[in-house]
Amino acid sequence: MYNQSTKNAMSPYFSAVKINHHQIKPFNRLVTIKKNRSEALLKFKKPVILTEHKGLALLVMTDDPDNKDSFQYFLLQNAIQINAGIYFNTLSLTSECKLYLEPSQNEEPQIISLKEKIQVEKDTARIKIDDVFGLHYQVYSSGERILNHPQNYYELIIVDQGQASMELSYNNQPLLTKNSAWLNFPGQKNQIAFKEDGMTTLISILFTGQGLSETIAQRPINLGHRQIQLVSRLVNLANVTEEKYPFSYDEIVTSLQLIITQMHNGEDKITTEASTSMRENYENDLFQSIVDFLQENVGQQHQVNDLVDKFNISRSSLQTLFNKYTGQTPKQYINSLRLKQSKLLIHESKMTLSEIANELGYGSIQYFSRAFSNEFGISPSNFAKSILK
Repeated sequence: MYNQSTKNAMSPYFSAVKINHHQIKPFNRLVTIKKNRSEALLKFKKPVILTEHKGLALLVMTDDPDNKDSFQYFLLQNAIQINAGIYFNTLSLTSECKLYLEPSQNEEPQIISLKEKIQVEKDTARIKIDDVFGLHYQVYSSGERILNHPQNYYELIIVDQGQASMELSYNNQPLLTKNSAWLNFPGQKNQIAFKEDGMTTLISILFTGQGLSETIAQRPINLGHRQIQLVSRLVNLANVTEEKYPFSYDEIVTSLQLIITQMHNGEDKITTEASTSMRENYENDLFQSIVDFLQENVGQQHQVNDLVDKFNISRSSLQTLFNKYTGQTPKQYINSLRLKQSKLLIHESKMTLSEIANELGYGSIQYFSRAFSNEFGISPSNFAKSILK
């Protein structure tokens, strides 16, 4: 991607100028460009003005044509004035582009031949998700084991609650904890063991794709807040109908591609390295403390005011924190947390739906059922029946 030649662009070679839209440009100064490469640069003794007209033009500039490192590339936007004595040329990013080239006093340019041609360099996405076949929210008990045989597709496994041990060999058994991800490539096998007391919930996404690097294969990767937010969105989209959300599959593919790409880029590492200020560290620690408190006391009827009082934080600051790290309001996050817990309780089959609704602080079974259906796209009674099948 290229920087734009706007007034905010920093370059010693040009400056942005204001366009007079009422002024009629001379037709003989309109230049049509179709080439995306060139072996020459232009040079004027006096400043020259370039104004975009149609298409996208790539502006290449330098003060030393023999030094390739001095070349700067800008996407021409609006109008600029190139300083006197600067070498430049324009290439077309689209099939063709048109621009106005206005030298001072009809000056003719000096044409300089280059030893090495300049050309448009277009970025291409390396990672592509072809198909997403399924997204499953699965609950496992302590002592259970899953043997994953080699397949011809990718499987992304995310721990939503609890712990899972990935048994690759006797001496290699990485432990996945909450919000850890694990990517199995085609042809890879492993065994998953659930040793922690209680329930462990996994999210499994089956897909095919291109460009994925084995550097992220079969190793624990801790997901950041933004990635967790995308995963939650994927779970919700997997339960909606195409009639209600006609572009849900498009969003699923796009979101999964973003998650996989961020795993390649080391999003969790980037976030940690970038968050070096005292304020960022304070916010991270505070938010994690709030989340830990809510998860440990998920059955209590917490209100926003309760969090404000307990953590000595203003209501607006609390809203800002949750929006920054989850994209949700505190109320939405609390409700989502309670509903995830309700899934675990339904799977344990030790309580009736009415008892679960009461345990998690819902006023009635009707209110609980409506909230559950809105969150997961299925009623709690139908979800309970699906477990028994």
